[in-house]
Amino acid sequence: MVSLLHSVIPYHPFKALYVLIITLSVALRGPFWFLYLVPRFLRQHPSWTLRQSFMVQLLKVFLHHTSLVRAHPHWSLLPGAEKERYERISPSEKDVYHGVLNDREIKPVEVGGTWYPTVYGPGDAKRKAVILHFHGGAFVVGDGRKSDFGHGAGLLTSHTDCWVLGLQYRISSNPGCRFPAALQDAVTAYQSLLDRGIPASSIIVSGDSAGANLAIALLRYMTDHPDVLPKPKAALLWCAWVNPGHCLNPKPCSSNRNHGTDYLADSFPEWGVRAYAPAPLDATGPYISPMNHPFRCEGVPMWVQFGEMEILADDIVKFAEGMREIGGNEVELHEDKGAPHDILLLGAVLGFQDTTENMARAMGKWLREKI
Repeated sequence: MVSLLHSVIPYHPFKALYVLIITLSVALRGPFWFLYLVPRFLRQHPSWTLRQSFMVQLLKVFLHHTSLVRAHPHWSLLPGAEKERYERISPSEKDVYHGVLNDREIKPVEVGGTWYPTVYGPGDAKRKAVILHFHGGAFVVGDGRKSDFGHGAGLLTSHTDCWVLGLQYRISSNPGCRFPAALQDAVTAYQSLLDRGIPASSIIVSGDSAGANLAIALLRYMTDHPDVLPKPKAALLWCAWVNPGHCLNPKPCSSNRNHGTDYLADSFPEWGVRAYAPAPLDATGPYISPMNHPFRCEGVPMWVQFGEMEILADDIVKFAEGMREIGGNEVELHEDKGAPHDILLLGAVLGFQDTTENMARAMGKWLREKI
């Protein structure tokens, strides 16, 4: 009965009815959740504030039900609120799409990106490099624009001497956008930076959660095709989703030691990996689940951050340790105590502002030493 219900929820009129029921249910239950969490000993983590505990619970419920209705976010390449800071990026005319990017169905397309804090200008003496950032969202939500990544971009620009380009890559909740669409878009954006005269030595690749997975895939692509794209100066990997194939079965998520202290609902990563890597694609392969597939990426120091209380913590540590074991790799592992998943993206919403500031400050110090 439950599986039948889940199979019809994504379709109208069942979707609209389900959204209405859940909205009313959350509105009624929200105050009781808040009151329940007032005593500190009932909170998910003893160091969390009431706001943090309540917002983590609320976001967990929201992501679970968003996953069940299989939301299709609106896709647009119009500037919107970003105005002149938004730019459209055409596929490269150069021969840069090889190997896994040479797909019979999925082809490179025009994408968009938002510049932070201002449009890139080579005459700006204050900023020395460009961070190409890939947003999180399990490959099914997000767009890198101000409403989505504005806070995270602000952290990056305020703690580094860099511009940030937040890429609006194709997300797999939309038709025809499975793997390797996002990786094609990442290559398109990276090549566009090179084409405007920015050397690879002045580019830092960055990503949070699924976006960090995409950043790792881009680095692997550069390693597999060394004559196609030069490697960047460094990589910033925030709460990297390094084992999506593991989420095809949601039970391991619910049994994770940090399941009670993270907002990632079991159904959300499952939706993401099934949309991003549908059968017959191998969701456990190196380009999609890099945790068990370490590779040599010499010359690109990596900042690998994770939250102590997130369900991906053990996977991220395993990935970092595997990469460290390969000669030539340089990996800096940074743990944020008491933090759930992806506070770069959602720290301000969840009430972890102090932790995110300290995290970004530590990253900025590390990055300045590298560039």
